Amino acid sequence: MINKPKIQYVGQFYVYGSEAQKLETKKQRRKPKTRLPLAHVERVQKIGVDPVALVAIVVALVLLTVMVAGALQIRQDWIQYTTMSDYLSRLNRENARLSKEYRAAYDLEEIRSKAQGLGLVPVEGVPTRIISVTVPEPEPERTWLDDLVWFWEGLFA
Repeated sequence: MINKPKIQYVGQFYVYGSEAQKLETKKQRRKPKTRLPLAHVERVQKIGVDPVALVAIVVALVLLTVMVAGALQIRQDWIQYTTMSDYLSRLNRENARLSKEYRAAYDLEEIRSKAQGLGLVPVEGVPTRIISVTVPEPEPERTWLDDLVWFWEGLFA
């Protein structure tokens, strides 16, 4: 195999720092801005809007209004419930007062003596008989499902 010759000229003739350098342009001085600050305000800025985000915001607002309406409805129902509960307790107190007044208005002994005078007897003195009654079961009515089953059984029999 033939040996390759060593490249000697690269290291032999090369002097560090002798390569060509990229030319640089002179730095220009920055000119001061001549615009007024209001020019920045008048500039129109474009803002990207995501339609999915808009739909989500609309849905959130609708849900919020529904929740507020539901809360107001529950509050109104609770007010009606407390009103009716107070009315019911007032009626129960009135009923208890009237029942007590009604029972105090008549005498049980006087009623018993009038009943015996009319020929009525006490429950303990009446003979009792026990009668057992058997109620016949009604015949079941045919439904459309029974008619349908009867039809299909007759069709495939």
